[in-house]
Amino acid sequence: MATKPTRQQVEARDQFAEALVLITGAARLDGKGKFDRDDLAAIAQRLARASPAFGPDAIAARAVERRGRSLGLPSTTVEMLTLMEDVDPLAALLLTDEGFRELIDRLNEELGEV
Repeated sequence: MATKPTRQQVEARDQFAEALVLITGAARLDGKGKFDRDDLAAIAQRLARASPAFGPDAIAARAVERRGRSLGLPSTTVEMLTLMEDVDPLAALLLTDEGFRELIDRLNEELGEV
């Protein structure tokens, strides 16, 4: 039976998620380097090793939520995005702001308004 994460572990997950958001934001700003989903996955896996209470998927899901909030998107819609099987949260983090919004719009069309 898994134990409930401590407040410090939850804070660590949130900070790791913010790190992923910052890294992908910087990669988008530069735009000239080669930084893809595999690179981001390697970083997420290393972050998860630093705090084993949450795996890379949980950190990536939290990062997607933070990114959506920063774009002013409804949290319920962004949470649903993390539950969609055909959506890769790490790939979503690498999208431009417009691409991320388009992904949310597509989700809304598929599922109906939340």
